[in-house]
Amino acid sequence: MAARAPAAGPPVDLEPWRPRAWLLLFILAGVLGILLGGASALVVPRGEFAEHRYHLWRWQAETVVPALARIAGIRPEPAAAANEDAIRQYFALTSRLRAELAKEQPDTRLVEALENERATYENDVERFITQALTEVIGSAGLQRPLPLFRDIELTWPPVAFELTSPPRLLVRSPRDRIERLSDTLLQPGLTLADIERIEARAGTPDTVSIVLSLGGLAAYPAIVRDDRSYAAVLETAAHEWVHHYLAFYPLGQQWGKGGDAEVLNETVASIAGRELARLVMLRYPIDLPPGEDGSGPPSNRNPEIDFNAEMRALRLAVDDLLAQGRIAEAEQLMEQKRRYLADNGIPIRKINQAYFAFYGTYADSPQSSNPIGPLFETLWQRTNDIGEFLRIARGITSRAQLEAVVAALEPTAP
Repeated sequence: MAARAPAAGPPVDLEPWRPRAWLLLFILAGVLGILLGGASALVVPRGEFAEHRYHLWRWQAETVVPALARIAGIRPEPAAAANEDAIRQYFALTSRLRAELAKEQPDTRLVEALENERATYENDVERFITQALTEVIGSAGLQRPLPLFRDIELTWPPVAFELTSPPRLLVRSPRDRIERLSDTLLQPGLTLADIERIEARAGTPDTVSIVLSLGGLAAYPAIVRDDRSYAAVLETAAHEWVHHYLAFYPLGQQWGKGGDAEVLNETVASIAGRELARLVMLRYPIDLPPGEDGSGPPSNRNPEIDFNAEMRALRLAVDDLLAQGRIAEAEQLMEQKRRYLADNGIPIRKINQAYFAFYGTYADSPQSSNPIGPLFETLWQRTNDIGEFLRIARGITSRAQLEAVVAALEPTAP
């Protein structure tokens, strides 16, 4: 029997695709980045720890198209109620996952089931946080017209991140001082045995190393660690966007040029990221009870121990001992403090010069003795506005310039 011809439907008007110019530029940049990354992987020697290295260009190749689709608004946007429900479900499942993984012998089937269920909410959570951050950034007056297209004003670069497991980072430092010599991105799934072997290979009689977990990475889209609380995820996403934003200004363009460039950038991103996250939580309050907010199981941490004060005092003492050439004493002191913290419910796998070299990059952290931290905190207190703070900070490229800016904002006596 011959098939019946389908009934004629209504006429369809075909229109040419006319994407926005900024989107075409963005797509071109992403494609070029992937091609250059792939080409470099073919011609550049694989080098040290090749079997464990993490390659950012592969991340870009896997995520750039979904990120561009989200930015372009191709995907449907869920309703506000669906957004809030996704947040609640995602982070409640994260808390359950962390509780199970904290057990001596986790139930692998339960872990897999929880991960699969949580994955169904992941895209909605990413969209909600992206939209919320974009609105807060716009309210702060941080949107900008694009070059060549002055009539188009938008958040630039667009907020884009993915919830996943970020790479680990191998950090090296000299033994006789705290200085970040070189970093190597490593695969996230390393075992403790892998980590210890890598650290042993990376260390020399004159250098120490440490492999650390990252909370996020300012690739594009940014990588944001998925096994943290809602507040931590929100702050990390904001922190990484600030890095993206600064890349278009003098401060961000100093990255990799040595000196205080990394410390300046990381400290600004930390302060601004915290404030942007706070503004999102004020605008979109979501009540997540303890144990359902993505936090881990309760610890046996001694409430009388002030971690920030302990680490600050340790850093200053280690700096002093190293300045006197008393390396062995400094290393002994760090190990004693590590054991003391562990005995009080604050486990840290290793504290050495490389540990402080990494965390000291964030000059507003207790592990830092860099005066850049207090200077930027003072700048924040005197502006007390995220838009003004970033507009000033983005043009600062040295500690001397920061000191001059802070001095110029000195409150006048009545």
